[in-house]
Amino acid sequence: MYEQMQWILGGNQCKPLMSLSRGTQLAESQVTRRTALLLLGFWAMLAPVQCSQGHPSWRYISSEVVIPRKEFHHGKGVQMPGWLSYSLYFGGQRHVMHMKSKNIFWPGQLLLLTQDEQGALQMDFPFMPSDCYYLGYVEGIPFSMVTVDTCYGGLEGIMKLDDLAYEIKPLRYSKTFEHVVSQIVADADTMGPVHRLKDRQNGDPLFPEADIMIKHGPVDFDPPLYRTCNMHDILFVGYLGRHHLMVSIIAARYTGRSFGLYFDSEDCTCMRRTVCIMSPYAALTDAFSDCSLVHWRNIVKSQGHCIYDVVWKTFNTSLISVRCGNSVVEGPERCDCGSLKQCYSNQCCNTDCSLKSGSVCDKEMCCTNCTYATPGTLCRPIQNICDLPEYCPGGTYLCPQNFHLQDGTPCTEEGYCYHGNCTDRTMHCQEIFGRHAVNADDSCYTINTKATRFGHCSRKASLMSFNPCRNADIKCGRLQCSNVTHLPRLPDHASFHQSKISQVWCWGLDTHIATGINDVGHVRNGAPCAPGKFCENNFCNASIAAITYDCNPEKCSFRGICNNRRNCHCHVGWDPPYCADKGAGGSQDSGSPPRMMRSVKQSQESVVYLRVVFGRIYAFIAALLLGVATNVKAIKTSTVHEATTGAK
Repeated sequence: MYEQMQWILGGNQCKPLMSLSRGTQLAESQVTRRTALLLLGFWAMLAPVQCSQGHPSWRYISSEVVIPRKEFHHGKGVQMPGWLSYSLYFGGQRHVMHMKSKNIFWPGQLLLLTQDEQGALQMDFPFMPSDCYYLGYVEGIPFSMVTVDTCYGGLEGIMKLDDLAYEIKPLRYSKTFEHVVSQIVADADTMGPVHRLKDRQNGDPLFPEADIMIKHGPVDFDPPLYRTCNMHDILFVGYLGRHHLMVSIIAARYTGRSFGLYFDSEDCTCMRRTVCIMSPYAALTDAFSDCSLVHWRNIVKSQGHCIYDVVWKTFNTSLISVRCGNSVVEGPERCDCGSLKQCYSNQCCNTDCSLKSGSVCDKEMCCTNCTYATPGTLCRPIQNICDLPEYCPGGTYLCPQNFHLQDGTPCTEEGYCYHGNCTDRTMHCQEIFGRHAVNADDSCYTINTKATRFGHCSRKASLMSFNPCRNADIKCGRLQCSNVTHLPRLPDHASFHQSKISQVWCWGLDTHIATGINDVGHVRNGAPCAPGKFCENNFCNASIAAITYDCNPEKCSFRGICNNRRNCHCHVGWDPPYCADKGAGGSQDSGSPPRMMRSVKQSQESVVYLRVVFGRIYAFIAALLLGVATNVKAIKTSTVHEATTGAK
């Protein structure tokens, strides 16, 4: 399938005309709305065009050769993990840009379909580097934005400083890391290529002349008509003869329209930008207006369930479900070492996803040097105070399943273990805000009745709205802490709040459903919430008496503790199952560690010999000390006698 994007003139409006050749049908790949939102923001940062009669072009008004110098600090503090900083001089002053790697930019599998000269379909999964894309800001300039990649040895991308846009790219053939920084402006007097309607490829129109084309011919586009979760929406189909920077802003605007965003009115503003993304005329900008944010919030609250779907089902998965070379073991594959470069250094796996001769495993948890790990090798360490370690049993590459302490096992003076976590709220707060944090006063938990992202009991399915806690369940919603002395280092897309309620400072975290990470800011199941009750699935209605803890110390001979299967996990030095005999420790479920001390056979003669040697050493030291003491006494006596004789 090949695609074409053209433009026609209609009065003073710019209308895209898009046509699809239906001769060859593409296999659809996995798409998420999160990817669409990511591209929406990214495209907006790269778009140096304006819209008049036909879309205008762009031009450089200045260029400078600079040498970026890598900085090893982040602002006034130490270098943050995952951040990259460069200092460079352009525009008459020195700028320092701080960027963080964006690891979810590319989809996991990118299918590329092309046609050769004979028209035969060619399928390929090209290697796309995924660890060299950065997004950040310029130090000292609020709301600035930097987006660059370092995939090919230099910095290449766009810097947005207020209403000024700069392009940076490596200087060709430079041996001193020189780069060219060019200021970009939209050229309203230069018009891009305009194609007449008759110049398009023959084919049935699939979308209207405005933002979308549909099979039944051109129609007017109205965002409410084309809902956000329409399975037949197409995000963007391609372009012909246009610079990618021009296409990016066009794609951003029409993607916003397809999501339901309206064009901005004269009253709409955006921070430190003259023009916003959804203004009636496209311009070089990277910010959405306050009007767009309000529109987007309404869309998400009313019909945003598909935005939080992790993945859509594909119509044809035969081409993408199983593929050797994607570093994921799937289907009949025995291993998958990734790209040819990665496989070159792999000693266990072939490029065809089969094990090399003599290898029995590759990257499994209990695999060492292409063979099964020795018994007692740690394969899953302890995660918290209520967790237990797991050890390789030998003879297999599989690690035992995850085990934890039996529910009801005390973990602190005020908490007990439940499903592998300690239910002590103060300990939970300290895990987030540091060792001085404590569980907040009960008044702080009234936040959970407000149904905000910082205070709620649950989230409505696939929507950005929340269910408030009932008064009886307020301590089973978001965790509230106090006595916070320092701010934590939070993962991406997580934030905290500070609220003063009844003269008490309350702290807590929000939740982000789309990140795929554990929600550490919610009260854990099993936490006490009322006399005799604990939290279970956001409700304070479970009885503590139902937790049947029956692990008496005598069961494990006072040398172990029970796991969630009620079997003894013995201390180091004692063997399971009852910790009565000396051994390595562990349990019959999670395995045993290697023996830390080995028994050494000794003869009785060597023991007697050592005793005699050390006895003689002690005797020599005692005699030496006795001689020194006697000599000191004689000296004192002689001194006194001489003094008496002189007096006579």
